[in-house]
Amino acid sequence: MVRFFTAILLTSSTFANTPPNIVLILADDIGVETIGAYGGEYDTPHIDSLAANGVRFDYGYATPVCTTSRTRMLTGTYNFKHYEAFGHLDPNLYTLPLHIKTAGYKTVVVGKWQLAGNMEIGGTGSYPADIGYDEHFVWQLERSLKGSRYWQPTLSENSIATTYCKDDFGPTLINDYALDFIDRYHDQPFFIHYNCILAHDPWTTTPDSLEAVTAKEKFSGMMAYLDKMVGRIIQKLDEYDLLDNTLIWFIGDNGTHPQITSQRNGIPITGGKWHAKNAGIHVPFIVQWKNELPAGAVRNDLIEIMDVFPTLASAIGTKSPVPLDGIDLLPAAKGKKKRKGTRDSIYMHYDPQWGSDYFKAAMPAAKFIFDKKWKLYSDGLLYRTDLDPLENQPIPIHSLKGKDKRHYRKLKKQFDAMNSGPLKPPYINRPLESSIPKPSPNCDP
Repeated sequence: MVRFFTAILLTSSTFANTPPNIVLILADDIGVETIGAYGGEYDTPHIDSLAANGVRFDYGYATPVCTTSRTRMLTGTYNFKHYEAFGHLDPNLYTLPLHIKTAGYKTVVVGKWQLAGNMEIGGTGSYPADIGYDEHFVWQLERSLKGSRYWQPTLSENSIATTYCKDDFGPTLINDYALDFIDRYHDQPFFIHYNCILAHDPWTTTPDSLEAVTAKEKFSGMMAYLDKMVGRIIQKLDEYDLLDNTLIWFIGDNGTHPQITSQRNGIPITGGKWHAKNAGIHVPFIVQWKNELPAGAVRNDLIEIMDVFPTLASAIGTKSPVPLDGIDLLPAAKGKKKRKGTRDSIYMHYDPQWGSDYFKAAMPAAKFIFDKKWKLYSDGLLYRTDLDPLENQPIPIHSLKGKDKRHYRKLKKQFDAMNSGPLKPPYINRPLESSIPKPSPNCDP
């Protein structure tokens, strides 16, 4: 039996008007260079339309790998306060979906899950029902159910796992479930957390790119199919006349895979997933909410994935009963001149706790702080990233003078001020057990 923390704080204007529906789209392994609206080479007209009808943040960041970004987003807190292991989320934590559910929303998560525990380190981890989702239709509900995510996928619908037919394509089935959820709950506030499994490796064909051969051809087709799935969501919302009052947020969870090099504004960008360089953390951040936000706006505020929780809480007129480290981005998105809580730097403690010596060595942890020009690591390495985005030439600190020296001292002071500390969980519940996957009874032999 799930026990929910109900001391959610509502502002005086909460639900004075119809509360917005929320569609939070988190794409897998796509850096900022993959989206047309950011100058990317791939054709992404539907995602681009969100920017044309909403707000594009040009300085949006996530951590270099999926779990560290996802737990940061779901809790709205720094990783050192809550993170235990890769593929794991403590079910005791107060989370974004629980917060939204408590405010009266119907909630669902579709797509990638991968938060129910780490096999190497142990720990039970979180299942969707534990942290506030009414429904789920996910890939890798737990590690033992991993299977395929693309063709003939293994997917779990409300804890019942099924291996589908050889001609079934996972991203289509997941999108179909999201569309059906809108069909069923279009007449009440709903929250769809859409964890796209595209465009993560392994590189594959899609139903629309069956002739693709090379990794780059397959990745291009995967990006096109991701965009198509976003378009289907937009079209379904439009069918019910919900587009004006639905907040749609499109974000990447980390940089692109290093096997993929893409052109951005004519400059080749090699994916930086797993690493703390800019190509591993600079991701698309596009939000459309026609009732509240301007169309075609571009913002240069420094933002990050931890800001999703407080921003969505603000959008539905609520305040979290637990402290959050992210900031409310609505004032920035609206273009208000006086913006409370804007930041001039981002601090990241990236330590995925792989549980494998190989991964720990190949994809090392890092503590760093950065702004639009400078980046400082815990080992003292300093880079001028606006001039050296690949971080090839560290700047000797003893050589700094004048304004540059003052800038360094400011970053160093902000870095030193970050201290780890436990997050006290406001509620406890138990995870659900899932079933062993079974073949679909309707598959052709």
